[in-house]
This record gives sequence, C-alpha cells and structure tokens, in this order.
Amino acid sequence: MGKRVIILSWCLYLLAGMPLVSAQQAEEGTKPTINVTSMGKANAKADLAIVFLSVRSSAPLAADALEQNNKKVQDVRTRLAALGYKDEQVKWSGNRFAPAGGGVFYPGGQRPTGFDVYNNVFVHLEGPELADLTKLNAKVCSLLDELSKMGASPSQMAISRMSMGGTSVVAFTVRDPTPYEKQAYQQAIDKARPISDEITRRMKAQITGIHAVVSSDSPRPMMYGPGDPSEEIPYEYVSSSVEEVPIRVRVDVRYAYKPAT
Repeated sequence: MGKRVIILSWCLYLLAGMPLVSAQQAEEGTKPTINVTSMGKANAKADLAIVFLSVRSSAPLAADALEQNNKKVQDVRTRLAALGYKDEQVKWSGNRFAPAGGGVFYPGGQRPTGFDVYNNVFVHLEGPELADLTKLNAKVCSLLDELSKMGASPSQMAISRMSMGGTSVVAFTVRDPTPYEKQAYQQAIDKARPISDEITRRMKAQITGIHAVVSSDSPRPMMYGPGDPSEEIPYEYVSSSVEEVPIRVRVDVRYAYKPAT
C-alpha cells in the first residue's frame, strides 16, 4: 500500500510540472534564445560630499546616557549653525541604544556594565564647495576639529571598504545617477553582442535580434553591516574621489537566434 502511494505521488509530481514546461515552450515557441550577462560602467564627477560623524555618550544608566547625549547633540547643532551649515545640509539619525562594557542580553549571559546612547550625523557639502579640492579638504578638517570639541567623532562604519580601500569618514556621490546609468547600460548591452555573436558562430546559427534585456543586481560600492550608518544614506554609488564616482550596472541580454539548418 505504501509503495503504491509513493509511486502515485511521484506521478502526480511529474504531471504537475508538465504544464509549466509546456507553457514555457509555447511562449518561446520558435524563438530559441541565448543569455549573455554583461557589466557596464560610467564615471561621474561627484556633486555631493558626505561627512559621517557620531555623537556618543556612556553611563551606567541608560537615562543618564540619553541626557548626556541630548546635550552633546544640541551643542553640535549649535556649533554647526555657527559654522554656517544650514538645516538642509545636516541629517540626524534617531537615538540609538546599545549595551556598554562588552555585555550582551540573553538568559544567563553577561550583563552590561552600562549603556551607550549615540546619534549618527551626516553633513553634506556640495556645489562650489567641491570645486576646489584644497579648500574642500581644509573645510572637512575644520569641521572635524570643531565638532570634536563638542563631543562628535568620526563614525566607525563599514562604508565602501570594497572600493575605497578602507573605511573613510568622507564619501563622494552624485544626487542623480540616471544619465550615467544610461551610459553604463548601453555599454553593457554593446559589450554583450560580440559574445553572443561568437556563441552563435560556434553553433553555426545566426542572431535575429534582442529578445529581452533584464537588469540584475550588481555589486555596489557600499558594504553594510549591523548599525552601519551608511544604510541610512539614500545614495547607491559612493567613492573616495571627487573626480570619479563609478556607476556600475549588470544586465542579462537575451538574444533570439535562428538555428542552423
């Protein structure tokens, strides 16, 4: 009895899969295709720089750490205004709470010896401020030095270790990458054609046209991790260079071809 049930189940499984296969064949029918995955890249000049800072306080009690940190945040806000930064140039995260002293929360585990409360702050520099690299560097240095007196410090984030060669507290990006993405996509599609031609040549077949182009995930120049403030930034592409922000895309190009006769 058990054997018959197993055989019947296996037959039903095969029958259930057949319509899906048939539908795919009916859809593509006389359009056999080959897929080529290709990468494209365009280089943009940055129009925005972001300085990453953090304001952090520690105390045995979370309430005390919060009170101390709120005061530091207000001091930093006041100092930024005095330095000429407008509200739209500064973005703050909400309060973040974390155990201090290496403690962790779990039954029977080590209890924290205190609490950290911190806020991430992102200061934006743009337009003429990026035109002169010497002046830009001097402004960033002044910003870091002045805010450190108020209790702010560079954020310890994992931004772009992959492309920037190490953690940086200053990243360059572009507000609107759309025109550069178009260039990168066109380049990726152009690069795919010679590959498809070579494949069909070996098959003794002939390309008849592009059947479909699908954008797929490509490696981004950011790397994220738990608590990484870079996850709060709405920009996909960053670089350590104001002159070159790489815009990378990847596409799957599906070519229709005529089989050899």
